[in-house]
Order: sequence, then structure tokens, then C-alpha cells
Amino acid sequence: MPANRLVSLDAFRGCVIAAMIWVNYIAGMPGIPYWLEHAGPRADGITLPDLVFPAFLFIVGIAIPLALQRAVGHVTPALLGRLLWRAASLMVAGVVLANAYRYDAAAALLPRAWYFLLFYVAMMLLWRQRDDGARDRTFWLGAALMLFLLLSFRGTLNEEFDSVYLQHTWWGILGMIGWSYLVCSLAYLATRGDGAALMAALAGLLALYLGGTAGALDWLPAAPRGFVNVPQLLGSTAANVLAGTIVGRLFVRGAASGHRERIRFMAWFALGLFVCGLLLRPYHGINKIHATAAYTLVCAGIVLALFLLCYVLVDVWGWQRWTIVVLPAGTNALFAYIAPDAWEQLAAVLQLPRVWWPYLASGGLPGLLNAAAMTAAMLGLTALANRVGLRLKF
Repeated sequence: MPANRLVSLDAFRGCVIAAMIWVNYIAGMPGIPYWLEHAGPRADGITLPDLVFPAFLFIVGIAIPLALQRAVGHVTPALLGRLLWRAASLMVAGVVLANAYRYDAAAALLPRAWYFLLFYVAMMLLWRQRDDGARDRTFWLGAALMLFLLLSFRGTLNEEFDSVYLQHTWWGILGMIGWSYLVCSLAYLATRGDGAALMAALAGLLALYLGGTAGALDWLPAAPRGFVNVPQLLGSTAANVLAGTIVGRLFVRGAASGHRERIRFMAWFALGLFVCGLLLRPYHGINKIHATAAYTLVCAGIVLALFLLCYVLVDVWGWQRWTIVVLPAGTNALFAYIAPDAWEQLAAVLQLPRVWWPYLASGGLPGLLNAAAMTAAMLGLTALANRVGLRLKF
């Protein structure tokens, strides 16, 4: 681990990834407490699983200044091209996964398990982190395989999709991350990382959501509004990432802030985000499905408080031994994200019996423990990938 790496960020990211895998395994499981289930589409409130996605968005934001600080004031076409590539690759992957449930093996060239196993292989080839940053033959092999898979997709028709081919109706989780990452990276470069300007941009994104939901963007043509949900995706969801970006400024090289200043700022900022979210709650409620401003702010405040705790434990007090469990996922988050489904598709291709999850369907305490065991297995698989040099970076 490089000496100048923010270990608490990797540890916190690993914790979030582990939580994400666990809540995905328990999704829809019978016999579990209500606070372990996702809140409904009309809910005004959040449960534990509803914090996972905002936490990941916030972490993406923290990492933006750490990755782009050297480029501030020196923006080049090559840099913008890399940002577009990263965002676009996430968007494409998000659309494929959003179409996954309707895959029609009878009409497609490949059985379902083979198709999605090869899709994850293509992602690994495209996103594999290379020491010299150059694109070798494996990258172009991944690009060719991905193009084949995109063209060969066939799906069933339903109320959401009216084409058998890959179709965009929403961007999926990865696509939402891609859009938010692009918006906030450009905002960081445009403001040259200035804290006051980024605070103004955060207020602007929240205003974009509030105004957009009130009809202020109805003048936009239907095509762009159908292509991207401006108020929710470019407004409130991106605001979650930008809140993390503001925190990330505290940790760039040369920042005039020590532990005391960082802790003070994060504590007040977390409180301010949380209180502002509660003040906005009467307008649209705290609702994940609609990505309301109150949901964004309340979750960002809670997530920042949790990250602050991790920062104090790991980087201030030096309690780092426990992080060995989550650091592999924290430093290879994209692999850890796709590992559970990639493993499921591989098991289906190899026709392996599902002896490793006997209690996931029955639920209750055995199901929760079984999900925890599966999560540990996926963290172990990620650690193995790290050991053999399979690190992904979009």
C-alpha cells in the first residue's frame, strides 16, 4: 500500500462493497426485519439497504479530487477523452444489466449463462488495470467481444421495452454512476477545485432537481428528457457525488488541512447535509426511487458521518489491522461489484450444484448467515483476483 494512499477511503469503500453484496443476497428474502428490506416506491424514509448506493456515490465523489488534482488548470483533450470513456463504459454496462432480466435465450445466439459470463469477461478485459496504461491486445479482444455481445442481444417485449434489441429505458446502477461521475469531474475541473465554487455547484444541482420536478424544465424536448432524467440523474444523484467531491478536497496533496481541520469540517458538513435534507423532506419526502433532494442530503450526511468515523479509526488512530478483510474489495471495487453475478453465471455454465446457498430462499437467520458466508466468499474471490493481478479500473 503506497504511503500516501488514503487507507480509510479504501477501507470504507470495501465496507460499502461488502454491504452491497450482502444486501443483494438478502433482497426479497422472507423472514427478515423490515429495516433490512428496501423501502417501497412510495415510502418516505430509508432502511439500511437504501444507504448502500448513496454511500458508493459519495465515495466516487471523494476519489475525484484525488484522481484529478494534477489536471487542474491543465485540461487536455486526452484527459476529457478518458473521462468520456470511463463514463460511457459504465453507461453501456448499465444498460446491458438493465436489460438482463428480459434476455430471451430462445431468440439469441447464446444461452443466458454463456452470454452474461462472456459479458463479464469482456468487462474485465476492457477495464483491466495495466501497469503502463497502454491498451494491449487483450483490450481490443475485450472490445470486439463486447461489440459482438451488444449486437447479438435479444430480449422479450414488455411494457418497458418495445424492441428485441438492447434498448435504453434507464441507465442502471452503473450508468447512473457514469453520468454522475462525468458531471462532477467536469465541475471539479471547471471550478479548479475551488471549495466555494463547488458548494455553489452543489446548491445548483439540488436546485436543478427541485426546479425540474416543479416543471421548470418542461421546455426541454421530449427526446433529451427521455434520454436522461435531468432532475434526478444530473441533479440530485450527481449532487450526492459532488458532496463527496467537496470532502475529497481535504485530502489532495498540498491541502492546508490536518486531522483536526478535516474532522471539524466533515462533522459540520455532515450535520448540515442531514439537517438540510430534513428541511426539504416535506416537499418530496425521503424517497430512493425518485432520488429526492431530501433523500440525497440525508443519506449524504449519514454516509459522511460513517466515513468520518472510519477516517478517525484508520488514519488518525491507526487502527488498520481489521481493514485487511475489506481492503481487497476497497482497492478493486469494480471486480467485487461484478463478482457475485459473474460467479453465478460461471456456476450455471459449469452446471455446479448450488450447495453454497441452501438457506437464501428460506430466509430468516439462517438465510442472513448464508448471505454473510456468500459475501465473505466474494471478498475472498476478489482478494484472489488482486493476488493474480486482475484489478479493474474503468
